[in-house]
Amino acid sequence: KTMFPNVLHKGCLFHFGQCVWRQIQTQGLSMKYQHDEHFRLNVKKLIALAFVPIVDVVEGFVLVAGEFDDDADEVVEYFEKIWIGEQKKRVFAKPMPYLGSASKTELIDEAVEKSHNLLINWNIYERVVDDLTRSNNSVEGWQSAFANRVSISHPTVAKLADKIRREQSKFEVDIAQIRQGHEPKPKKASYRKRDDRIKRLVNAYDTNHLDEYLNSIAANVKL
Repeated sequence: KTMFPNVLHKGCLFHFGQCVWRQIQTQGLSMKYQHDEHFRLNVKKLIALAFVPIVDVVEGFVLVAGEFDDDADEVVEYFEKIWIGEQKKRVFAKPMPYLGSASKTELIDEAVEKSHNLLINWNIYERVVDDLTRSNNSVEGWQSAFANRVSISHPTVAKLADKIRREQSKFEVDIAQIRQGHEPKPKKASYRKRDDRIKRLVNAYDTNHLDEYLNSIAANVKL
C-alpha cells in the first residue's frame, strides 16, 4: 500500500490511513476487510474520526469501538493506544461499578483533555473547514504512480535509488514550469468530487448526529 510505511506527516490523512491499514494486515484481517462489509465500514469509520472536531473524537471512538466484533479487539486496542491514548480500557464504553459518581460525560471530558496533544497530530477537521490541503490526495496519487514505476514490491537498493533520482528530475522539471508561470496539474475529477462531498459534510457537522456523520464520511474514505 505504501513505499514508506513508517512515515507520518502531521495532518496527513493518507499516511494516517496507511498506518491503520498496516495494522489490519498485521492482525491477519485483510480478507475480512475485503469480504466483511460491516468490518470494512467500521475500519473506515475509525479513519473518519480524523474529520471530527477534536473535542468529539473520543466520544466518536467509543461509538465506533462498540461496533467491532471480538476478533477485531487488537485493532481497536491498537487504535486507542496509538491514536487516542489509552483511557482505562474504554471504561466509559459500558457501566463500571468502581467509577463511583463519575459520569460518562466527565470521563469523556477527562479523556479529551489527556488526548488533545495526540489527536492534533492526525485530526484534520479544522484543515477542511479552513479549506487547507488534507495532504493526502497528492501524496496518494504520487505514491501510487511511483509504486507502479518501480514495478515490484521489494526493489533492490540500486533500483530504488535510480527510480528516486528519476523522480527528483521529474519534480525539478515541474517546479521549473511552475516558476515560469505554468499552472500546476489539476486534481483528478474523482478526487475533486470526493473533496466536495467531504467539505459539505464537514460544514454541516452536528455533534448530535455523530454516528450518522461518521457513516457518511466513511462512505468517502478510501484505503
